Amino acid sequence: MPDKKLRPSRRTVIAGALALAAAPAVHRASAQPAAGVSPQLAELYEKAKADAEVTIWAPGAPSVQWIPAEFAKRFPAVKVNWLGDQQASSRLIAEKRAGRHAVDVWTFSLGGTLEVQKRGLLEKFDWRQYGAQDRDIFWDGEAVANHNYVYAPIFAKSKLTKEQVPRAWDALLDPQWNDKLVSDSFLLPRLGGYLAIDWGLDRTEKWIKTLIEQRKLLVATSPVSNFLKSGERQLAVAESVSGAFLMNRDGLNVGYQVMEMVPATQFVLGAVKQAPHPNAGRLLIAWLLSPEAKMLYEELAGQADIRANSKSPLAQEIKAAGSKIIYEDVETMNQRAEYYRKLVAIVRGQG
Repeated sequence: MPDKKLRPSRRTVIAGALALAAAPAVHRASAQPAAGVSPQLAELYEKAKADAEVTIWAPGAPSVQWIPAEFAKRFPAVKVNWLGDQQASSRLIAEKRAGRHAVDVWTFSLGGTLEVQKRGLLEKFDWRQYGAQDRDIFWDGEAVANHNYVYAPIFAKSKLTKEQVPRAWDALLDPQWNDKLVSDSFLLPRLGGYLAIDWGLDRTEKWIKTLIEQRKLLVATSPVSNFLKSGERQLAVAESVSGAFLMNRDGLNVGYQVMEMVPATQFVLGAVKQAPHPNAGRLLIAWLLSPEAKMLYEELAGQADIRANSKSPLAQEIKAAGSKIIYEDVETMNQRAEYYRKLVAIVRGQG
């Protein structure tokens, strides 16, 4: 799941919501969708017009803040509201317990969706009619695969070239990396959880301990971008392709390296039960599953679907590199979480 620097503060969440609320009203007279919308989406749009709006909750702003403007170009009669909050699952559960129904669409990591799914808060739906494959559907249609959080080291281009960054995770244990590495304390044990699926726990524990104790990897609780920018560190070990996208967007010149083994957190979409705008919710999900929206995810948010979108530039890069992808799925989710609980103690200096 996304790292801590992607978590919006409460002020950011409120500001984003207020900004949308204060935005000029969508011109309702423009009732026709843009050219190129599929017949299935056009049919959904006709049903969704009466809803007039739709609300989507996500773990952070980057994955959803681009949606309102792009959605309005195609479906101008339906306004998109969003909330980005790392604690969205707890908030949704609390809202439902209180009998409040304000959310139409849910998007989060598969693991982060589990508590919501366990409480029966998601509607079952056959998303295959909108392009989803059987392998993309979880819990009999309560969730559908959308995009991936792809782990990859990030390096400062002012200090390193792509050729100088190894493609093997084990190669980062080489003494040449002494005092050059940094990692977010939130992400390092999560990356380790994926590696342990392939390596086993013992090897992964040794890898993390060697990075910290011998390579003097700096475990940071503040954004790793600060250390790359200052030159204090040259490479962030537990990072992501989307993290590199955001850093570059903010003016920091960084690159990422596709490793020989690519951990990929699975993000999903789901329709919330008793949603106030169910038709608009289905329209939004169906559109976000479309090839067009998946490319926009990658172009505007740096979040690619490497699982199902064969046209994804990142998916093609990973394929060309011959990398092995470790996907998060229902079968590996609990195992990875157990590995994480054991590895986080090492990262925090307690193991």
